Amino acid sequence: MSEGRLTRLASEAGITAWVHATRLGGPPASTSAGADVPVAVASLYKLPLALVWADLVEAGALDPHSRLVLRAEQRAAGPTGVAMLWDDVALSQRDAVRLMLAVSDNTCADEILRIVGLRAANAALAADGLEQTHIRHGSAETLRIVQAETGAPDPAAAERALATVDEERLTSQFEPALASSSTARELCRVLALLWGRTGRAHEAVRGAMAHQAWRHRIASAFPHDDVLVQGKTGTLARLRHEAAVVTFPGEFPIAVAVLTRSARAERHLPRVDAAIGAIARAAAGPLRMSRDDAPDASAS
Repeated sequence: MSEGRLTRLASEAGITAWVHATRLGGPPASTSAGADVPVAVASLYKLPLALVWADLVEAGALDPHSRLVLRAEQRAAGPTGVAMLWDDVALSQRDAVRLMLAVSDNTCADEILRIVGLRAANAALAADGLEQTHIRHGSAETLRIVQAETGAPDPAAAERALATVDEERLTSQFEPALASSSTARELCRVLALLWGRTGRAHEAVRGAMAHQAWRHRIASAFPHDDVLVQGKTGTLARLRHEAAVVTFPGEFPIAVAVLTRSARAERHLPRVDAAIGAIARAAAGPLRMSRDDAPDASAS
């Protein structure tokens, strides 16, 4: 798959796209388009955060069963999970991570980031060689910044302000130097690390990603009961992203990241969501390989 083909698919949908896909197993192979360009990733920062959390659990530094109490008055705004509830909620760390990934729960994500620590999270990512992946702050702080920059009365109004079609509204959270950021290649590296590590915490992260509620991006291009898509989306106004692992039966898994910025500002752009799936399918297609067809290293 040529970079030009991926770029054309993006252009036809009115977006700029940064793409990387890589086979997880078998002979190394990948496809790319702008894979090394840093991009603000919105809530997709929760994916590398989950990797760090799993590593700390496996190292014995965190207890995945420890009880968290998420107070109503300290809740990060958000439309899903604990973030949308009225009352105090008690749950375990691993259940908070599950909600953070499956429904992109902002409150759970902020609590996990507090437990891990911002500085420690970034140090761990750097130690894994993820030099372009940075968690600048959590979800509540992102929304606070957007609200301040738009002059909106609350976070929901701030997001609506960014989606107005009457005038272009921008925020520093579109800028990779000021927001949580990564590259398409490094997000695939995060996925490769999660799939390559065998701890129970890493398995829990992979399992949570299989339950992601949204199927309108990468999963929309693989509408088959026997194809497993384990992903995490990220969305903030013009930014629409997803990183996922796609597994066909009997084949090596393929990690794919599609990061996009749309020309249009509306909150609902189904054509863009569908294009993310089409781009992912185009990037992953040439990398498919049956495990039975892989060269036998033991024969050499």
